[in-house]
Amino acid sequence: MIIKDITIKNFRSYYGVNHFSLSQGLTLIIGDNGDGKTTFFEALEWLFDTSIENKKLSHISEKRKSELEISETDEVSVCITFEHDGEKEIEKSFIFEKVSEDDIRIRDYRFEGYFINGSERNKMRGEALLNMCFEPIIRKYCLFKGENELNVFDNDTALKTLVDTFSGIKQFDDFVEMTANFEQKSANAANRELTNDKKVSKQANELNYKLSNIEREINEIKKEIDNKKNSISDFSEKLEHLQSNAEIAENYQKINERVKILRDKRSKLKAQTICNYSTNLLDRHWILCSFPSIINEFSTKVSALSKEKRKLEKEEIVRIAKEETQKEEIEKLRKFVPLPWNLPDEATMKEMLNDEVCKVCGRPAPKGSEAYEFMQNKLQEYLNHIENKVSNESEKQAVLFPNSFIGDLHNRLIRLSGDEQQNIAQIKNDINDELFFISKRKAELSKCEDDLKEAEDELNDLIIQSGLSADLLETNFSDLRGFFEAKGRAENRLEHLTTTLQFKEKERNEILEQINQLEPGGSWSKIYKRVHITFEKIAKAFANAKEKNINQFLQLLEEEANDYLAKLNRNDFHGIIRIIKTYNNSARIELHSENGLRIENPNGALKTTMYMSVLFAISRITTLKREQDYPLIFDAPTSSFGGFKEDTFYNVIDNIDKQCIIVTKDLINVDKNTGNKSLDFETIDKLTCSVYRIEKVTPFDDKDLSTIQTSAKKIK
Repeated sequence: MIIKDITIKNFRSYYGVNHFSLSQGLTLIIGDNGDGKTTFFEALEWLFDTSIENKKLSHISEKRKSELEISETDEVSVCITFEHDGEKEIEKSFIFEKVSEDDIRIRDYRFEGYFINGSERNKMRGEALLNMCFEPIIRKYCLFKGENELNVFDNDTALKTLVDTFSGIKQFDDFVEMTANFEQKSANAANRELTNDKKVSKQANELNYKLSNIEREINEIKKEIDNKKNSISDFSEKLEHLQSNAEIAENYQKINERVKILRDKRSKLKAQTICNYSTNLLDRHWILCSFPSIINEFSTKVSALSKEKRKLEKEEIVRIAKEETQKEEIEKLRKFVPLPWNLPDEATMKEMLNDEVCKVCGRPAPKGSEAYEFMQNKLQEYLNHIENKVSNESEKQAVLFPNSFIGDLHNRLIRLSGDEQQNIAQIKNDINDELFFISKRKAELSKCEDDLKEAEDELNDLIIQSGLSADLLETNFSDLRGFFEAKGRAENRLEHLTTTLQFKEKERNEILEQINQLEPGGSWSKIYKRVHITFEKIAKAFANAKEKNINQFLQLLEEEANDYLAKLNRNDFHGIIRIIKTYNNSARIELHSENGLRIENPNGALKTTMYMSVLFAISRITTLKREQDYPLIFDAPTSSFGGFKEDTFYNVIDNIDKQCIIVTKDLINVDKNTGNKSLDFETIDKLTCSVYRIEKVTPFDDKDLSTIQTSAKKIK
């Protein structure tokens, strides 16, 4: 099958009719990101999909939809013309109609094929024609999107599918099954006759009993062997995956740990910068931060009130004494300046400290002297006496100060003095300290958030560039040792089971040999015995032939793959491809040095060419086995290549006798100063293949999909 032409109409960004004429060798479809490379590949995928009737609104060109008037129609279609025992054509299409401003209706889905003979076109179902010329199983090994899809041995059934499809061995399955069935039936019949034969029945029953037990043990051992093989295969796959991404994962772990630390630091700093200023203003008495001056003024005024109160009280006592002719008491009191009733208070104590004299006796009373203490005691006795007497005699007199307002003010002043006054004075300092602390934490928070964003960007870049999921990279690679140990235990157990199985099979064969050596007396027993031995030999022959055929196919695949590997890595190290059968009867592709050492982590370009070599080898074997060639279609297979490698690769592919369609962004030069892009004509001119340039038509709105259109231009 050789594809001659591809026509894409109104499929996503491919507005209108877009035509591609392909060469029998290499055809390059060159486009930058967003230019329609993947859309080209997916258009072919849509055409080659025969599983469902796939018609979606998302397939329709947004630009074409935006142009439609109500009731106007147009078509989405993908069509190929190809050579396969003559010229043929396959087209998939559907009609879309604008039924209202907001509604597009799809109808008239078609999938048609044509046999072309000159001007004649003989029609048939597209699915049937495609599957006849390009079988689904063949398509599986022809279309590949990206580097990650190049490994054909990506599941447990891959080897069997490949072998069944291309080795011609599938026919052995029926023969092996049939002969094994005949062998079992003949064995049962022969044993039945032997157990009924009078001459050997006792020996036959004993041997069959032993055989039954040993076969039961063998079956149990085989089941455990299968389980261990699956475990080993699983561990091997995990280890290979872990080892191939170990460096990336290690970097991920380091960056992720930094992200976690920074996120924790950010949370703590955020908590430290939270300040409810309204709450602090009320509940934490920030309103009192300027109150010390008010307290001082309050103290001055209370002292003045106290002095004025004492003065008035003195005048009142003198007035009363005069009125009641209590001159004696007045004369006695003249020598003294009455003290306040609430002695001691702050105002009085200040006067005593300033005058250093007892206001009762007039003698000096230095602070701390005995006279000072004696004065206080006598004064108290006298004041108690005067208080009682004056109180009794003036009981009927009106009280000068009936309320205790001034005393209350004194008490309030006392409570606000001392530690409380110091605490209030400290509030302003506390506020400044807290605001400074918050300001510093905010600066640290800003720096932390910058560092965190940088680390998160670095983490996301690593995920994007690696092509791996965060879940995989989150894997604890300390488990690597555990996987190795578990695999080792499974392998040791498998080795023990294999040895045991060999011993049991040898024991079974000895029993079977003893059964075969029995000399029955009956003629029918002898006949059944000979028939069983014959079928046993035939069954073993077919089983051995099947295994030999598989090994020969894999050897051929290796040889062909290594031939392509050498070509794709011309003048560069490439190693040797080895296709290894796994415990689960699948296979894996490995790269080895000539000395037998396995190359654990080949670079991206070498790994890609390794897988592509196997694909080219499969294609060549397909051509040999089926006498038909098939194209290989790749979407961006060389993203891991460098410039030099790209040049070599395309030159080699160009000279391989194989139709190959590669959609790529390679061979585009970018001017570092201007950012302008241009094709690498120096390399392109050296190629003999067909080359198309696809790119977005300018101008366009980067936010409006209906302005996007891919243009296709043939370069050579």
